[in-house]
Parts: sequence; structure tokens; C-alpha cells
Amino acid sequence: MADLSQLSLKDFPLDAHAKDLVSPDFRFYELTHSDTAKRNQIDNSFPGRAELEAAIHLCRQVLQPIRERFQIPFTPNSLFRSLSLERQLKNKPEAWSSNSQHTLGQACDLSLHGVPTLDLAIWINDHLEFDQLICECYDPDKGPTTGWVHVSLKPCGLTNRKEVLSYLMDRKKKSYVYVDGLRDRIA
Repeated sequence: MADLSQLSLKDFPLDAHAKDLVSPDFRFYELTHSDTAKRNQIDNSFPGRAELEAAIHLCRQVLQPIRERFQIPFTPNSLFRSLSLERQLKNKPEAWSSNSQHTLGQACDLSLHGVPTLDLAIWINDHLEFDQLICECYDPDKGPTTGWVHVSLKPCGLTNRKEVLSYLMDRKKKSYVYVDGLRDRIA
């Protein structure tokens, strides 16, 4: 295990050891960890430098500040997803191609034990740089920690959109819909 948290993105080794630190509180394996990939024997390793650098950038600029603010250990869910894993998760055929920022190492989903989901999303919105922020599947009727937060960050030098959405159940349509802003209900 090595502390590689001070290395520049360009100097970070593509073949780092699983337990090497990429930031003060996150390890290399956490960038590609997936129970679904493991269970289905899907290779979820980085295909190249661009995805690796994007994932480390997201970890250092978003995940590490969240960890420092809330002081709660967590492993991001679905940070990098290989195209094969993305197909498995979305039940898509081999020829299908994804435009998800997860496949680029630019997005992750997260929740923190004991932290209300909407509060986490609001804190990220107020304190961090991001490309897209979505409070997903949050349902206050089922409890304050339901759902998760999706957050993405473009690589260094690219402009972030600062898009803020909620993905909520529309009880009339009986399906989830995207709405602008961070909200706990459709209307």
C-alpha cells in the first residue's frame, strides 16, 4: 500500500495497487468497486488514462471534501462503470453504447449513513464544483435517507454545467421523472 494522494493526475499509475491511496481517505479500488461486476465476473477496470484521471479528479474534488465535512466513512457506489457493466445494469445488448458519465469516470452515486439525502445534495450544491447533481429516488414518506445523490464533475479544464435536478416518483403517472432543482416532491 502506497500513499499516492499527492501525485498529479498525469503521474498516477494506471496499474496502482488496490489499496493505494488516491486521496487522504479513499483507495484506488473504491473508484472501480462494483458488487454487480464482481457477482457477474465483469472486468470493471479503467480502459485508459482519461477515465482514471477523471475518477481521481472526482474523488479528490468531490468525495474527499464530503468525507472531511461529514466525517462519515463511505465508499462511493458506481463511480467508474465499464461499458460491459453499464450494459448489465441497464439490461442492454452488446451493441448498445452508453453516454453515461459513469463510463467516463466522471460520476458517482453516494449516500452517507445517517445523513438525509436531500441535505447531502443541498450541501454539495452550496459548497462544491460539479457538472451535474441529481437527488435520485428520494422519498421523504419512506424516510430521510432514502435514495441517493448522483454527482458528476468534468475533467480539469472543461466547463461544468452546474445542472441541478431531482428524480422523483410522480404518483399520478406512477413513474419516476426528472424535475429542475433539489426537491422532495413533484409539486
